[in-house]
Amino acid sequence: MRYCLTLLMLCFCLSLLAQTDSLSLKKAVADFNKALIAKDTVVLKKVVHEKITYGHSNGWIQSKQDLIADLYNGKISYNVIDQYFDGMVMEGNMASVRETANINVEMNGKPLQFKLKILQVWVYKKKCWQLISRQSVKI
Repeated sequence: MRYCLTLLMLCFCLSLLAQTDSLSLKKAVADFNKALIAKDTVVLKKVVHEKITYGHSNGWIQSKQDLIADLYNGKISYNVIDQYFDGMVMEGNMASVRETANINVEMNGKPLQFKLKILQVWVYKKKCWQLISRQSVKI
């Protein structure tokens, strides 16, 4: 009886831990999007991995330095990011997030609107989730 109760408690604790991990990942995704809109380089430096490949739907690829510099110098400004989670897969310290998003940006002063499917790959490092890869395609 003790063995069954211990096993049941262990399963319960593991399910709570998994929920916490998925919640912290969803929070990291939301924090990343808010930081893009606010041009918050402090948050971006924390949640963006050093070796990121940030792919846009037109084939444009940015590094971490490019992403931050292009926000800072006004090459691209994110105005609205409405996201809808399509799915999440977690495996160890890695996770993939699929979402559909409506994004309004200004690129070189020109307003643009996109409806995209996005795949993000996140890694848990330095006690937080960091975005290591992102690719989008137009719908």
